Amino acid sequence: MDRTSMIIIGIITCLAIGAFFALRYYKKRNITKLFEQIYMNLKQVPKGKKNSFILLMFMETMSASLKKSKSAANTNKLNNPKYLEIQMIQMTKLLKDSSNVTDKKTKQSLRLLNDYLAWEEAQKAKAKELKQNITA
Repeated sequence: MDRTSMIIIGIITCLAIGAFFALRYYKKRNITKLFEQIYMNLKQVPKGKKNSFILLMFMETMSASLKKSKSAANTNKLNNPKYLEIQMIQMTKLLKDSSNVTDKKTKQSLRLLNDYLAWEEAQKAKAKELKQNITA
């Protein structure tokens, strides 16, 4: 191999590594943005239905991202109280027994729920630490 080939291989490797880190950064930023939006919506939900509501939001997000469209029909479905109540019951059943889940979208939503709960605990810990630092 001559010197030019080595330089080209080095540049391509650097670009690939840079693209990998950029992708991770943007993915993390989008997930954090999603978590913050859901956190704001949770203020309107009773505490007993919190996890079911979060799972429903992740399921709707996953189905919207798979369809690559955010149609008004999806928004209208969530404004229907009967549909919302039925979905909340289904989400509660999924949360009670998630061992028999075979759907890829549902598995991803359950993983996102676990990630969200961990993120929420980290946010509470940060807020508590900040509050202690202010009072100290």
